[in-house]
Amino acid sequence: MMSRHFARIALFSLLMAGAGLLAAQTAAPAKPPAAKTVPAGKTSPTSAAEETAPVERKRPVRNPELYSTTVELLSQGEAARNAAYARALVQVINQLTGRTDAGGNPVIRGALANAPKWVQSSNANQTASDTEGNTLVGGAPVLKAALRVSFDPNPVDSLIAAAGFRYWTGERPKPMLWLTIDDGRGPRLVTSQQLNVIKSLADRGLERGIRFLVPQGSAADQAAVPAIQNLDGKALDPINARYRNNTMLIGKVYRSVSGWSAWWLLWQDGAELSRWPVTEADARKVIASGADRTAEYFAKRDSSVLDAGRSGVVRMEISGINSLTDYVRAIGFLQTHASVRAVDVDVAMPGKLLLRVDLRSGVNAFRGLMRTNNTLQPLGPVSIALPAAPGDGPDALPRSESVERYLLRN
Repeated sequence: MMSRHFARIALFSLLMAGAGLLAAQTAAPAKPPAAKTVPAGKTSPTSAAEETAPVERKRPVRNPELYSTTVELLSQGEAARNAAYARALVQVINQLTGRTDAGGNPVIRGALANAPKWVQSSNANQTASDTEGNTLVGGAPVLKAALRVSFDPNPVDSLIAAAGFRYWTGERPKPMLWLTIDDGRGPRLVTSQQLNVIKSLADRGLERGIRFLVPQGSAADQAAVPAIQNLDGKALDPINARYRNNTMLIGKVYRSVSGWSAWWLLWQDGAELSRWPVTEADARKVIASGADRTAEYFAKRDSSVLDAGRSGVVRMEISGINSLTDYVRAIGFLQTHASVRAVDVDVAMPGKLLLRVDLRSGVNAFRGLMRTNNTLQPLGPVSIALPAAPGDGPDALPRSESVERYLLRN
């Protein structure tokens, strides 16, 4: 195989020497409820929710907010900033798909070097507050910079399609969190005055791309405690209706023999969607588990497969091949790209390469990724006529095949 490749290079070199060098889905974000509510977080798997959730209920709708996230910036150097962009890209893909493992996908990993080129805006804010989780050194707080990053939706969507992930529509519910916590002194309702108590749930919601709302704590809200303790969605419906919200995450967290336990109920439009128990030694993990299973349910129910196009072996034409260096750069780029399984050269000639490329992702997703890279510029597909196959009769219909055309960028 290797000798065959070097033979093609040698043949291409002879051709070049003899001929000389030739020139060659938007939509506005979901509207928040009209009631006065306090957000617990801002904009992520096997469970009973996964077993019962119907698939592809909603069409994909973009929410621009989900293409932005905040990551920690370790230093102001270019390398540290680019690493932060890569982490931000993984986090954005998790938000858009409802996953937590996007960074482990080989196609995603192979595209992380492109993250800086896909950034639309970024802003770093430096904080020095130990309430943010910083440690103190010699009595002085450690400085920490938070980098807010927004990405171009087009290459990000193409990358999601290329990775084979499902896209969780941007029109997402914002569940009202009805939660009681009993530390041994009786159940108490978590309201907008105790947001720090549910920080683990709010942060987990951010990572999974879902936002929760919290009741204000009025007398009517406090009267909901018995219904929460009984996980009674029907009894809570009229109380929750005051917030003009049709989705609730109902939970009760309490001390148990094993540490902390919880029961959760996911409720929407007057019907139970899922319920599940959790027990952990750490109360924060128990509280965060409400966000995880909620995101898993809605991500599966409301996600769709993006149109990645046909995968497998496709014909490809690359123009702008005017030297042996161009040839090696084009072939090397394709052979090392995470979306490509294999490359086979059909014809190498001055100015042009004709290839057969085996794509893991579909042609649409690959073409979308190429729009923002520094090597291949998409020129669009073209249909070519194929010669008659052996055995075709005189009345056989003409055959054609689509060719993906690209230009090697300088």
